[in-house]
This record gives sequence, structure tokens and C-alpha cells, in this order.
Amino acid sequence: MTAGGIGTEVRDLVLPGIGPAVRVSGCPAFSVVLEAALAGWPINEVAAEGPPPTIRLEGRNGECRQVSPAFPGGVSHRSPVSAACAVAADLIERFLELNPQWIGLHCASVEINGRLVLFPETHRAGKSTLMAALAGGGQRVFGDDVLALGEAGQGMALGVAPRLRLPLPLPPALDVALHQYTTTHAGPEDDRYRYLDLPAGQLAHHGETLPLGAVVLLERDEGLDKAELLRLAPGEGLTRLLRQHFAHDLPSEALMARFMPLMQSLPCRLLRYPEPLSATRCLLAAMPGVIDGVDAGPNAPSTESVVSTERAPVAADEHWQAVMATREYELGDDRFLIDPHSGAIHRLNATGQLVWRLLQVEALSAREVTDLLVEHFPEVEPERIEADVRALLARLAAVELIAPA
Repeated sequence: MTAGGIGTEVRDLVLPGIGPAVRVSGCPAFSVVLEAALAGWPINEVAAEGPPPTIRLEGRNGECRQVSPAFPGGVSHRSPVSAACAVAADLIERFLELNPQWIGLHCASVEINGRLVLFPETHRAGKSTLMAALAGGGQRVFGDDVLALGEAGQGMALGVAPRLRLPLPLPPALDVALHQYTTTHAGPEDDRYRYLDLPAGQLAHHGETLPLGAVVLLERDEGLDKAELLRLAPGEGLTRLLRQHFAHDLPSEALMARFMPLMQSLPCRLLRYPEPLSATRCLLAAMPGVIDGVDAGPNAPSTESVVSTERAPVAADEHWQAVMATREYELGDDRFLIDPHSGAIHRLNATGQLVWRLLQVEALSAREVTDLLVEHFPEVEPERIEADVRALLARLAAVELIAPA
């Protein structure tokens, strides 16, 4: 990228995979900050010519005003870092729009033992600080927020540097050594965010690909004494990937065709940890074995995960039947159902599947289903089974997977 500010001269920023991507005028610091934010995505700055790109940035009254498909009416940013955050998100959307063979996933990803370990988006679970800790441990970061998934199941880096939310947690929530690392490798920042300037080779370049190795869900708990890595059913990983993609134009069947083969072969784990450095030590010790197919640790408690829509429990004697047009996919002990009308995807655990199969055979009431399950689970109190059955039927009815007989 051409060094120095761009002043009031109108310039276009050209990126591989997009072409002319951003037109900039009057924001002299922005191009330098964007270059740091997209440290692995080469940017070429040229004189503006022809029709403007879909993203435009203009300096106004000391602020950067952005106009783009995400902000057609325009939005003002108080700092170049804030503007770079928003423009980077728009650039990723634009790249995926122009390259539909890739699906975007909201997840962090890091190379371990020659494969990618994915950490699907979890609100405030510490993905970015964990990526910083892993980078400090010598691992190559493919991204702390987004990864492109190819048709053959490979992951591709988009070249975006890790971004930390400020202020950083104080020790012991964040180890002193990690505080020092993020300070030593600090890139551009404002009062909200800090981009990291990772050492050479620690951030994968835009376009680099690797096969996937594992999916790891995160649970941060500062009350834990040490980090632990627990086995999860593959349905847990599939559910998270289905929630965190942004391939908005793909039908549900296409998403299942892309994700199901992955989760049939990828190990899925839950990482519970008190702070990022302990999580890093746990991952680096266990992941080579996990990726190579070695069982690592005990099973995590099964998640009572079914259709999530809540509704008041159904009446005990109201009869229900399954909607037979629903498409079904089986993964491990879980079953995923697709509503052919809305395209919504729903997950049933083992008990939910049993109820579903009963309602496929004949119309039954909650009381009749309860009586059948009481025989199947004699160790569980009948009152609890009835309450669970009525709540489950209400959720299935709310999303129209079952209908009144």
C-alpha cells in the first residue's frame, strides 16, 4: 500500500477477490489503520476512477462518514479504528457475495497440528483474548471472528487481525503475561477496540486454506481452578455452525449438505476455562490427540436441546400428529428436522426423537405419550415426564412440526 496519508485526494482501495472495494476522501489516517486491521489481506491504493465502489468513506468535521450497503443512509465514525471495524465487516460481506463458493462462519480459528480448530461465536466467551493467548503460544491464527468455509470442507483465512475489546480484564481474569503480550503487539486502537499486530507468520494470509480438525465450544468460568476439555455430541457443533453462518441466500438443505459431512467426521469439544492462558495450555496438550482421533476426556453432560421456541404447555388430552412433510437428518444421537415451508432447522435429542416417532405413527395426546414414556423410563417420576412432554409438544407445535389431530 502507498505510504502516507491520502489527504483530500480521492483514492480507491483495491483488494484481491473484490477489486476496487473502498473509495476514500478526506480521512488521512483511515487507510493506514485499515492496512493494520487487514494485515493479511493485501491492499493496493490507486487514484479513483470510474463508478464508485459499494463502500465509500468521506471525512466530515473530523469524523469518517461511511456509506455502504449496510449503511445506505450513512454512518459517522469518531475514530479511524471504528471506521476500520465497520469497513472490514462490509468487505467480508462483499467478498462472500462475489465468491459464493465460500460460506462465511462467525468463529475464531487457529492452526494446531496442521489443521484448523474452530471456535464458533459465543457472546463474551473470550474468543479474541484466547486467540491472542494461542498466538503467544506460537500458533497461527486464521481469524478471531470470521472464517470462510469451502465446498470441500476446507477453511480459508480472510486475513483480518485479531481485535480486542477494551478495557482488557484485569488480573487474575487475564494473566499478567497475556496483558504484556497484547501491549507489546498492540496495533491501532481507540477507546473501544485494539487491533493486534502479531509477529511475522502468526496471522494467516488472506486465501490460505487448511483442512478442519475440530470444533470447540467455549465456556468461560472464572470460578474454575483449571481448564478442562470435554467431549460433546456432534449435534452440538452442528447446531452452533447452523446458527453462526452468514450464507443468507442458501436454502437449509444446502447448508445441511455442507455441514453434515463435516460434523460426521470432526470431533466436537467443550472447553471450560477460568482464563485464556490456562485454556491455551489445555488445548495444546489435548488437541493433537483429539485431531488424530484419540478420545480426550470424559463426556460432557448431555444438553437438553430441542426446538427452542417457548410456549405454554399443551393440554393433557389434546391430540397431536407429526407433520409428515418435514425433512430429516440424523447425526449421532441427534435428529435435525427442516420445515420445508420456512426452511427453519430444528434439533431433537434422543427423548424428543422418541416422541417424534410416536407421533409419526398415530395421533396421541400428552397424557398418552406420558404413559408410554413412563414404561420406557421407570426410574423417572411420572409427574416430571408429563411436564416435560407437555412442554416439548408446545415447542413442536409453536414451530408447526406437529399439528392438532
